[in-house]
Amino acid sequence: MIQVTGLRKEYDELVAVENVDLTIPPGEIFGLIGPNGAGKTTMIRMMCGLLRPTAGKVNIDGVDMYQAPEQAFRNVGYLSDFFSVYEDLTAWEYLDYFAHAYKLPGEVIPQRVDETLHQIGLEVKRNELIKGLSRGMKQRLGIGRSIIHRPKLLLLDEPASGLDPKARVELRNLLLAIRDQGTTILVSSHILPDLEGFCSMIGIMEKGRMLRSGSIASVSAAETQHRTVQLRWLQAPIDKVRETLARFESVAGVVAQGTTQAVFEYKGDDAQLAVIVSGLVREGVDLVNFGDVKQTVEDLYMKISQHEVN
Repeated sequence: MIQVTGLRKEYDELVAVENVDLTIPPGEIFGLIGPNGAGKTTMIRMMCGLLRPTAGKVNIDGVDMYQAPEQAFRNVGYLSDFFSVYEDLTAWEYLDYFAHAYKLPGEVIPQRVDETLHQIGLEVKRNELIKGLSRGMKQRLGIGRSIIHRPKLLLLDEPASGLDPKARVELRNLLLAIRDQGTTILVSSHILPDLEGFCSMIGIMEKGRMLRSGSIASVSAAETQHRTVQLRWLQAPIDKVRETLARFESVAGVVAQGTTQAVFEYKGDDAQLAVIVSGLVREGVDLVNFGDVKQTVEDLYMKISQHEVN
């Protein structure tokens, strides 16, 4: 759905985006991660045609953004970090305005406005002035204006910024529903927990460079030389647990977490892990939990970022 090749943006001596290559297949939710100033917004603005790159190409569903911009625009919805809402309009008037801006046929606009209000969960606010809506509702309305033309690709720059926890959950559920209806989504954020359990792919940016990109599983596998396993038991001395685990060459770095819990680094397969479980049980360790500790998006970001700095 998105093919970025050699994308670069310079401002005099400053290189804001440095020769980025990126591919995002259809149907993905791609999280663009990085601190403020990493180049995320510049990347997104070049992807949607608002900013011309110094070098490189952007293809949206096979259409060159700069060779055939009007054709590419039809497939793209975009919402910036800070966007304007016309507070003296009602919710439906706001969507109606943008439906006309996208040049939708006049006969389909009333139905499309109703469908979009339903999709973003604002049917009951249809006739209310925007000035009376909450921040979360305004954010959903902004997304509504970005999808009213049913784009194949939705680009969102820091959409959760300033939202309370409840509104963040509602936003996440809305975006998952939009993805399930066939829209590919790229969402940027420097608040990493917002992307946890939500994105299927990630790209990590710092200082204008794309450090890593791909599925979360592939990025995690490339950065991890071992698995981290956590175990919890009812009653048993921690020394007995340590002694039992020490018999296995595939186990290293046992760290106690209290008196009935520990984690360790593991280099082996599942079959040997089953042998370890059996060994602990034979030694009288009453296991109640045993399994991999999955890396979070934040874990991956910190690990990759530290590698690059060092």
